[in-house]
Amino acid sequence: MFGNLIRRFCMPERRIDEKELAGGIVMFLGKSRGQRRKLKRLLKNIAKIEPYKDIDRINKSGFEHFHVPCSGWLNMPKTSSKIKTEFLKAWIRKTEEILKAKPEKWQFCKVVCLLCIPDLLGSQIIIFYDQEYYDTFWNRHDSYQDWSRISDGCSLMKERNIETELKEYGFKETLTDEDYTVHNDLWFYGEVKEGL
Repeated sequence: MFGNLIRRFCMPERRIDEKELAGGIVMFLGKSRGQRRKLKRLLKNIAKIEPYKDIDRINKSGFEHFHVPCSGWLNMPKTSSKIKTEFLKAWIRKTEEILKAKPEKWQFCKVVCLLCIPDLLGSQIIIFYDQEYYDTFWNRHDSYQDWSRISDGCSLMKERNIETELKEYGFKETLTDEDYTVHNDLWFYGEVKEGL
C-alpha cells in the first residue's frame, strides 16, 4: 500500500527511457516548498560555524574547512535565485567575519571562501594553517581535475549584485572520469594566492 503511495506522489508522471536513466539526467521535477523557512535555518547554521577551535584537528591536517550546512534543496532548479543570492551573501559575510577574528598566534593562516556554481553545496570556507599545502592547493592540472582561470572581466559578485572588499578569483573546473564529465565555476574570495 505505502509503496504505491510513494510511487504515486514521488515519481514524475512521464516515463523515463533507458538512455535518460543510464545518462543520469533525471531531475527532481516537484515543487520546492518552504524555501524561506529553509533559508532561515540555513542562515542560523552558518552563524553557528566556529573556526579556530579544534586545535588537535588543525595540528593533524594543517587546514580546517566548513561545508554548507544544509541538505540538497539549495541546488534544486526550483529554488529561487533570490534565495541562492541570500546564501551567497551570508557565505561571503561569514568569511569576512572569520578573517576579522583570525588569531595572531598562528604562524601561517589563510582564510579562503569557495563558491561553487551551479553546485552550491560544493561551496566551502577553507582555513589553511600549512603553507606547503596552501601553495600546492592551487595546482589542479591533471587527468581527473583541471582548473583554468576565468577572465578578470567576469565577476560573480557583480552578476549577483553583492558588495564585498574581498579579492575575487574565478576558475572553470572540469572533472573527467571514465563515465562522465562535470563542469563548474569556482569563485574564490579572501586570501587567495597571488599570481594565479
